[in-house]
Amino acid sequence: MSAEKTLDILEQFDFETRALTVPELAARLQQPQSSVYRHMRLLKEKGYLIEYSPGLYSLGYIFLKFAKIVKMDTNLPVISHEAMRELTRTTGETSILLVPSNLQAVCLGAVPSGHPIKVSSEQGNIVPLYGGASSKALLAYMGDLFVEEIFKNGNMIKHTEQTIMDLDEMLIHLEGVRQKGYAFSDSEIDEGVISYGMPIFDSDHKLVASLSVAGPKERVAKRDSQEIVDAIKNAIEKIEKQL
Repeated sequence: MSAEKTLDILEQFDFETRALTVPELAARLQQPQSSVYRHMRLLKEKGYLIEYSPGLYSLGYIFLKFAKIVKMDTNLPVISHEAMRELTRTTGETSILLVPSNLQAVCLGAVPSGHPIKVSSEQGNIVPLYGGASSKALLAYMGDLFVEEIFKNGNMIKHTEQTIMDLDEMLIHLEGVRQKGYAFSDSEIDEGVISYGMPIFDSDHKLVASLSVAGPKERVAKRDSQEIVDAIKNAIEKIEKQL
């Protein structure tokens, strides 16, 4: 029970309540101040609490170490999988997780729908950053200089008639992606495939990946685009809470 009381003390601290006195904690926990103080003294000795002004306690810096350990062990495909499965169930289409890699992108994971389609973004595949909603959702937040580097690199391929090969056109297009908050693609890399994609940011607001939904044009074109975008946004919110 002693360990439980100690944990109860730590759980009283949150974003709104970052500092508390012993009397305040005793009132919250409905415990004698003497009992609370004994636990507080141990927590302070171990570095879990600090007394940054007389009688006023806050969480100790040891939690920064714990947070770093948790963050290092965070596996993006693993924490994204359930949200992606739900996204595929909701939309009925394939969901794709993509990360940037140099001047290209890599598919970290995909959850196929009950109606599999042939797309370039299959798990482990390397795909171009200049086409498809998955890629453009990344490229839009990587800076104009990076976009220019891709176009000057000379390795671009016109996969379909819809592939954007002009730098100025792409820069304008990516500005539209940022304004809308999502990317859209119709047969840019894979003929007959429509996709919607959005970026994923970590707790430091750093771009880490994109999440998209892709399906055959004859089916996806009949769907309400806002419903698809909202479903992706909902999935991303679940993922970002764990980053």
